[in-house]
Amino acid sequence: MSTAQSVRARPLDILLARLDGVRRSGRGWRARCPSCGGRSTKVSIAETESGSVLLHAFCGCSPASVLAAIDLPLSALFPARLHGITAEQSRAARRAWRESQWGAALDVLTFEATIVVIAARQLGVVKHLSDVDAQRLAQAIDRITDAREVLRGH
Repeated sequence: MSTAQSVRARPLDILLARLDGVRRSGRGWRARCPSCGGRSTKVSIAETESGSVLLHAFCGCSPASVLAAIDLPLSALFPARLHGITAEQSRAARRAWRESQWGAALDVLTFEATIVVIAARQLGVVKHLSDVDAQRLAQAIDRITDAREVLRGH
């Protein structure tokens, strides 16, 4: 992409073009995390009214590490120039950011609840979990807690 093209392109378009597994999700998009890999869509993306991009990785990767993995700086999340944003636009951007995370949080809850059910069945049959299974159960609990906080707006 030439410099002239990148100046005219929206930050959202530039980001989505570099991510894998992009799909629409509610008011935003979901994609695979280029920083830690994997097949599930762990990255939640939304665009504000001002053209800024909101990015959250439910896998725990920071926005900076997600962007670095696709050779973009943090400044790529923002339009070239932000003109005065009103208080209402700021509130709308925060609301859009929170709402963009809801679908991803629900997906995490669904998947991790399955892990908890599998562990419970294993405990019912064999009365113990292997170290690997116990670690995965602990990870599921952490991710469920994180998703709950997203849904509560914390």
